[in-house]
Amino acid sequence: MRPFAHDIEDGCAIYGFDASYWKHTTMRHRTILITALLLNCAVLTAQTSGEIRGRVLDPNGDPQPFANVYTTVSGALVGCETDMDGRFILKPLPTGLYSIHYSFSGYATLEMAGVEVTPDRATYVKDQRMKGKELGEYEKIEYRRKLITIDDPNRMSLLAEEFEHDPTRRDPIQFLSKNFAGVTAAPNGDGLYFRGSRSENMVSFIDGIKVSGAVPHVPPSAISNVSVYTGGLPAKYGDVTGGVVVMETKTYAEMYQAANARQAKFEREEPTDPE
Repeated sequence: MRPFAHDIEDGCAIYGFDASYWKHTTMRHRTILITALLLNCAVLTAQTSGEIRGRVLDPNGDPQPFANVYTTVSGALVGCETDMDGRFILKPLPTGLYSIHYSFSGYATLEMAGVEVTPDRATYVKDQRMKGKELGEYEKIEYRRKLITIDDPNRMSLLAEEFEHDPTRRDPIQFLSKNFAGVTAAPNGDGLYFRGSRSENMVSFIDGIKVSGAVPHVPPSAISNVSVYTGGLPAKYGDVTGGVVVMETKTYAEMYQAANARQAKFEREEPTDPE
């Protein structure tokens, strides 16, 4: 390994100092000389890099804050975000040619190629206006709600839209025994058995209000959804040994909209008298 003094002598020669001067200096002078050499190195390094400045606009021509502006330097990304005025500064960048990319959520990514960076100077690029993404073809997938959910297998539920044409909807006993597994009608037809338990062991809730005994009769048009628990009951329903029927009714606004929809459908289907 070369002695440190030899490296200093070479550095003196590079930057125009007399190498013999190093041998006859005090420690204080040597410290000053080393500091000067380091500062010269820093200046030379700064002079080999530059920066890119510009502004990003939205499709309406207004400043676009928080847009992403980036490029690559030796395979690594160098980027920044625009400020509230849409302006950005990419730095430090070694001298050379760059491709600048502009991106923002909801807009297409833009690219400006061939931007030249020169030493110790700022390269100003023209304002870039973002453009909306063009929507391509897409596939519409219909969601089908499952009767039984994985996280609550003892609960089954139906929405009003799923039973509005069910012929048994006006008879709660027939409706529940027909649509929910594990629920059967009592032999006399005035109660329900939940997995073999007696009808007197069941409890109903209508909009959170507990109703004991027989299955409550609620107009089908007023029901929003029906849920049935046949086992593994949540603690909020108390010490019920049979099943639980939970009904939620529609709001006034929902019933009003449904009535208007039925009226509009009736008017469309009503035949007109020929003149």
